Amino acid sequence: MKKITTAALMAVAMVFGAAPAQAGPWDGVTAWETATVKRIVDGDTLIVTDDVTGAQSRIRLLGVNSPESPHGSANAGQCGGWQATEALKGFLPVGTKVRLLSADPTSKGKANRPQRVVLAYNEATKEFDLDIAWAMAERGWGLWYTVAKEAAMSSLYRQVIERAQERRQGMWNPTLCGSDQAEANLTLRIHRGDAGKPVNDEYVVVKNEGAAPADISGWVLRDSGNQAWFQFPGGSILVPGDFRVVHTGAGTPSVPQPRDLYVGHRARLYTAAGQGPALLGDGAYLLDRFGNFRFWREYPCTTECLDDPYRSALLIDNFSLGEKKGKKRAQTQWVRILNRGTATHCLDGYRIETGDTRYSFQPGTCLAPESTWTLNVGRPPRDSIVDFSTTDYLRMRTPALWTSGAITLLTDQDRVIAKRSW
Repeated sequence: MKKITTAALMAVAMVFGAAPAQAGPWDGVTAWETATVKRIVDGDTLIVTDDVTGAQSRIRLLGVNSPESPHGSANAGQCGGWQATEALKGFLPVGTKVRLLSADPTSKGKANRPQRVVLAYNEATKEFDLDIAWAMAERGWGLWYTVAKEAAMSSLYRQVIERAQERRQGMWNPTLCGSDQAEANLTLRIHRGDAGKPVNDEYVVVKNEGAAPADISGWVLRDSGNQAWFQFPGGSILVPGDFRVVHTGAGTPSVPQPRDLYVGHRARLYTAAGQGPALLGDGAYLLDRFGNFRFWREYPCTTECLDDPYRSALLIDNFSLGEKKGKKRAQTQWVRILNRGTATHCLDGYRIETGDTRYSFQPGTCLAPESTWTLNVGRPPRDSIVDFSTTDYLRMRTPALWTSGAITLLTDQDRVIAKRSW
C-alpha cells in the first residue's frame, strides 16, 4: 500500500472536464493499490491481478450500477447489459494498469467483492487519472449508486449521470431494447417513511400524467440496487390521473386501499439521504416490458431541482398556535397550505415538518388552483370521516407548534418548497 496525496486525488475529478466543489470529499481516502486488468465481467465488475502480491480480485466499481450481463452476450441479461460490458472492455482492455482507491481498504459489496474507485493509466498525462465509473456514467452506462463510507465521488457522478439522462444516452435511451408505449407520461414519487415505522410506510407512487391510458402490466419498478424488483401484474392499466402505490413490504394487493401493491421485501430499499460533497441518496426507476429505463425519480435534490414549479405555487398560507394549554391547545393548532398557482399540484411523497414532528401527505392528495389544505395537530371529531383531499390530523395530544419555530413544506427529493417562521 502507498499513500496518495489530496492533490493527486483531485486529479481524479478533473477527468472529462469535471471539477470538485471542494477538497473535503478526499479527506477519508488514505490508500491505493495498483493492479493489472485480467478480465471484464460486466459493466461494473472486473477481475484484476495485484501488481505486488499477484493475487486476483473481483472488483466492483464504486459510484455506479450498470445493467447486468451474466453471460456476456447481446441476448442475455438486462437491457443494456451487453453494451455496458463492451463499453467497460473498451475503457479497460486486458493488461491495462489501474489504481484502486477506497476510504476503507476492507470495503466490500455483494458477493464479497472489494468496492473501489478505479483509475486507469493515462498515457497523455502519465498519471492514473481516468476515472472509469465517471467514464461509464458519462456515456450512459451506469445509474447512481451510493455507498455510505465510500461516497467521495458521488456528487460528481450524480452530475454526469443527470447529463446522460437529459441526453437519453446509453441505458437512458427509452427505445434501447424496443419501443413500448412511447406516448406514456408517468411520474414517480418516493415516500421513504419514518425509520421507526413498519417497512410498508416506505412506498413509491406511480402516476399517469398523460392524456391517454397507460398499460404498465409487466413493467418493473426498482431502486438503484439489484434486489426486490417489483413487476406490475396483468391488468395494470392507468387511466389519466390514476396511480398505484407500491409498498416495499408484504401485503395483500388492493388492501387496505384499492391502489395498494406490495413488493414483499423485509427491509427498506431506499437509502437515507445525505447532503454535502459526499452525497448519499437513491432513486426509483420504472422499466417497460423491454427493460428500457423510461421514468425515474432520484433524491436528494441537485441542480435538476432548482426550478421546481411547486416552489412559486404552494405556500404556507396560515397557521394557528392554538388556544389554552396541553391537549386543548393541540386540538386548536393547525397549518394551512394554499395553491396560488394556475395548475393543480399533487403532493404524493411530500411532507410537512415542524420541530420533531413530521407529516406525509396521503397518496392522491392534490390541490386545485386557489384551493387550500389543512393539517390539524389534534384529533378529528368523534365518528367523523376525514376527507384527505382537504384536511388530515396528526392525532396528537400534545402541541406540535410552540411560541417560536418554523414550518417547512418539502418534496420527496428533500427540496424546500415553502417555509414559514415565527
